[in-house]
Amino acid sequence: MVLSGSLAAPLFSVFIPSWTEEFGWSRTAVSGVFSFATILAALVGPLIGKLLDAYGGRSVMTVGALLMGFSLIAMGFAENLIALYVAFSIGRMAMMNIQNLAGHTVIANWFIRRRALATAVAINGSRIGLGMWPLIAAIIINFWGWREALWVLGSIVALCSVFPWILILARRPEEIGLSPDGNALHESGIENPSFPSQEILWSSRDAVKTKVFWFLMFTHMSAMIAGGGFGLHRIPLFLDQGLSEGMIGPVLIVHAVGMLIGGFFAAWVMEYLEGRIAVSIFIVAGAIAMLIAIQLPPGLPMLFFTFFESAAFGGIFSMLPVVYADYFGRYSIGMIRGITHPFVIASNAVGPILAGYVYDTNGDYSIALLFFAVVLLVGGACSYLARPPRK
Repeated sequence: MVLSGSLAAPLFSVFIPSWTEEFGWSRTAVSGVFSFATILAALVGPLIGKLLDAYGGRSVMTVGALLMGFSLIAMGFAENLIALYVAFSIGRMAMMNIQNLAGHTVIANWFIRRRALATAVAINGSRIGLGMWPLIAAIIINFWGWREALWVLGSIVALCSVFPWILILARRPEEIGLSPDGNALHESGIENPSFPSQEILWSSRDAVKTKVFWFLMFTHMSAMIAGGGFGLHRIPLFLDQGLSEGMIGPVLIVHAVGMLIGGFFAAWVMEYLEGRIAVSIFIVAGAIAMLIAIQLPPGLPMLFFTFFESAAFGGIFSMLPVVYADYFGRYSIGMIRGITHPFVIASNAVGPILAGYVYDTNGDYSIALLFFAVVLLVGGACSYLARPPRK
C-alpha cells in the first residue's frame, strides 16, 4: 500500500509546475492525463475483482507494483502529452486496482472483528506513501530535475514489487489453518472452514439489488470527486494563494500525517458509532474544508488546514472499505467492490479535470471548491441513509 502513493494525486501535483513551464501545457490538459488514466483504471476493476476472489491478492499486487515502477520510469522519458498519457495510464491502472481493490480485499478476507483497525493500518501505509513519494520527488526535482525524479521513484517501486509476493501467504486464513483475526481454526470453534465466521455472506448479484449498495457507492463517488480534484490541485492552489515553494515539502508531510491520524481516529470512532454515521460526519468535515480552502492565508494557516482536510478524507477512505465488508461479508467482496469500481474510479477522474477547467476559465478554483462541498454534502446524506442490508 505504501507503493500506491507513487502514482497518486499528491505526487502528480508536484510535477504539474514543471510540465506547464517546460512544455507550456495548460492545467486542463495536464489534469486530463490524470483523469484519462483513472477512467481506464475503472474499466478493468470488475475483472480484477473476479481474479481477487478466485486467486487472492499475491500475484495481482506483485504484477501491479512492477507495472507501476516501469510506468514512472517511462514518464521520465516523455517528450509530448501523448507519451505522458500512455506511460501514466499504465501505472495508474495498476495503482488504482492495488489500492482500491486488492489491498482492501486482502484485509477483508483476513479480518472481521479487527477489520476497522487492520484497514486503518493498511490504508495508512498508502498515506505514508502520499507524503513520502512527493517529498522525495520534490527534493530530486530541486537538485536535478523532474525526469531524474521519475527515474529514481520508478526504480525504487520496481525493486519493492517483491514484497507482496513474500508477505501475502494465502488468499484467506483458512488455507493455512487459521480463522479471521489470526486464531487457529480449532480455537475459533468453527467446524466448517469453508464458512468460518458468523457474518452474513452476500453474493454480488444479491448485493446490487439492495438500496444500501447504491447509497454506499454514491457516498464513495462523492468522496472520490472531491478528494481527487482537491488532491491534484492542492499545490497549484496553495502556490496561487501565496505559498512559497519551500513550504511544499512541509505541506505534503502534514497531508500524509493528517491522513494517517484521520484513519486511526476513524477506526476508533467506529468502535462507538455505526459506520454509516461515522462516515457521514467525516464527509461533512470534508465539505467544510472545501469551503475554507476558497480563501486561505499562506504559511502556517495552510498547514493547519491541510491537517484538518487530510484527516477528514483519511477517515472517509479508511471507513468505507470496512462498511462494505461489514455489510456484505468476505466471500464475494472482491466482485462486489469490482462492480462499484468503474463508477467510483471514474468519479475520481471528474474532480481533477473539472478543477483544471474552472481554473483555466476563471483564473481561480472557487467554483470548483463550492461544487466539491455540495457533492460531499450529498454523499454525507447517502451515507446516513445506508442502513445495514437484510436478507
